[in-house]
Amino acid sequence: MAHRILSDDYCSLEKSLKNDMPFSVSAYYIVTQLIKGSLTNRSVWVDSWPTYSVVVVSDNQHKNAGLQRVCCFCRDIKNTLALDTVLQHVAKLLSNTLLLFGLRSGVLDQLLSYRSAAYRVSNDAVVMHMPKENIRQISIPEGFMVTTLKQEHVETVVQEWPYSGTFSDCKEWICDMMKQFPSVCIENEHGKPIAWVLQQDYGYIGMLHVVPEYRRAKLGSAVTMLLMEKLHKEGNYICSSITVENKTSIAFHERTKFNYVDDFKIGFVVYPSEESSQNQI
Repeated sequence: MAHRILSDDYCSLEKSLKNDMPFSVSAYYIVTQLIKGSLTNRSVWVDSWPTYSVVVVSDNQHKNAGLQRVCCFCRDIKNTLALDTVLQHVAKLLSNTLLLFGLRSGVLDQLLSYRSAAYRVSNDAVVMHMPKENIRQISIPEGFMVTTLKQEHVETVVQEWPYSGTFSDCKEWICDMMKQFPSVCIENEHGKPIAWVLQQDYGYIGMLHVVPEYRRAKLGSAVTMLLMEKLHKEGNYICSSITVENKTSIAFHERTKFNYVDDFKIGFVVYPSEESSQNQI
């Protein structure tokens, strides 16, 4: 069964998800943003209520995109079948294939054993957390200006993000995140963005980029620390996910004093509706 959570119950759900942190970080972040009004046009689904084992947050209507992003939380591998039931309900309502965020690797392994048409779009990612005591200020070189990402930067961010080709609506998605969530950008003396990072809609900081000729000036560390300072003031759990093969990014996070979250890797999975899948449970 799939049960839709009404807005009156968001606060109760938020409190429960907080108890499941850090594994519930994606669902928790989105629900907090729905409460604040920073996010709209989302539907929240659970396997049962008021007790639940699965939370799925989706768009509330079909989009003309190849994939629709869905944020998920599944408390335990043994709850994977309930997760699959809720996901099939959402996929049918949206009449679209889903892209799943936020699920632990073990849950995804089990889910993929049910759905042969589902598949990972990349290697799984380690999750790293920034304790508040490790957030520190880093000086910005003279002549540079700290600002936020603006709409005129969308094309540049899309172009530099290595996974942009995964999403047919990547430009629209990044544009919406820039409007709705915190970001930090450093511009040079000509007003050109040369380093940036933003909070993503599924609760992780990401899309960090420094223009090559400005690397080794600690601008990546500077924008990351500035963003984390903003997020800490808002009371957010600060984390980042890095694919296991991205050794450069992992080394950066280690130097910046992120801590690994034990037993927590996440994956990103394309999940078709039952109608388009050849494998039935």
